[in-house]
Amino acid sequence: MKRLVIIAAIFLAAGAFNFHRFGAGSTSAGSSKIRRTILLSFKPEATPADIQKVLGEVKQNISSMKGVNNVYVGAQINSKAPFTHGISMDFDDADALKAYRQNEEHHRTHNDYNHFIDKAQITDIKDE
Repeated sequence: MKRLVIIAAIFLAAGAFNFHRFGAGSTSAGSSKIRRTILLSFKPEATPADIQKVLGEVKQNISSMKGVNNVYVGAQINSKAPFTHGISMDFDDADALKAYRQNEEHHRTHNDYNHFIDKAQITDIKDE
């Protein structure tokens, strides 16, 4: 009987610890990370060399920015998708995303190559 009481006490203590850590009493706001995904289709006049130049320069510029991680740039592999290429990156927080949006090199690259883009879609997803 004494053994059952000890085991029950251990389970109750573990449950209380987990409730406090993960339960309704938690005040954690979750992660501050944001994932941006840009889906693109290039105009027919954009050559494969043009597309590779655009994607290469974009990757180089974005990868060097503070607070930007996990940069992926490349062709879409799902043949049923409405876009042909994509760019994905993770930002440490909203400040890093804001800095990216205001970055001079980002604006220059966008302005230099925007004439090749037929359509695009951008999503920003906050990690919860």
